[in-house]
Amino acid sequence: MADDSWQSLLASLIELERAIGRVSAVNVNTATARDSAKSLIQDYFRRTRPDLIGVGLGEADLEELDSQMQRLLQLANGRNAKQSYVRLLREIRGSMQRIELTREYRLGERRHAEGSSGVVLATDIETKIITTLAQLVPSAALSYQQALRDFAGSTERVSFRGTAVELREALREALDHLAPDEEVMAAPGFRLERDRTRPTQKQKVRYILRSRRLSEAARSAPEEAAALVEELTGSLARASYERGSLSTHVASTENEVRQLKMYVDSVLAELLQVHATSGSGS
Repeated sequence: MADDSWQSLLASLIELERAIGRVSAVNVNTATARDSAKSLIQDYFRRTRPDLIGVGLGEADLEELDSQMQRLLQLANGRNAKQSYVRLLREIRGSMQRIELTREYRLGERRHAEGSSGVVLATDIETKIITTLAQLVPSAALSYQQALRDFAGSTERVSFRGTAVELREALREALDHLAPDEEVMAAPGFRLERDRTRPTQKQKVRYILRSRRLSEAARSAPEEAAALVEELTGSLARASYERGSLSTHVASTENEVRQLKMYVDSVLAELLQVHATSGSGS
């Protein structure tokens, strides 16, 4: 099953990180560490990659991780520096986190298609987002859960604008909790954007991730996703029933709100640090 192969890959990654962490020499010469690397590569290409393709990921989604696994094989076939492994494993972990979000989105689509009864079938990421939000901002967790219920009963809905509002509010409340306006505006170098009286969501995400000392490259994707959330919610709010028939409008809006949810999930997963790949590393 897809979940089994993904969890197996995560376990192989953690095992390899620990094996590399135990190496005290400059170069990785131990058979244990190099065998762990080969096990990770085999898990990926023989089981996990076909399953990812099976749930709807494309070749472009996996291109970066494919290349990283090939580089890892080159390292494992020789005696190479421990730091080379450490850097590459950090890259692999980042790629797996990005792939996991796409994987969860595709699984959600599939479960939605299969769950026509209206039962909410939350993915692993959705469950972790709800659990973490419930501890930090209970009202945000309720908004997020309501959005999931809306999607589960989508065949009976005649409007998705309320769903978009629930998603927007879940993210807004989480950001306001983690990055209050006054703290963001007091940060060195902060400047309000034109025609704004308070920080944007993108600026709040940047503030949070900077405080965690993430690099600019690591901050880029969640910052842009937050900006897209603001842009898309604004677009949905301005939308009117001018797209032909009502059914055409509803279908189009549902697709836009599902895209919005993917961006919201991406930002929340990063801010709440709920990735399944957040296990201990080397």
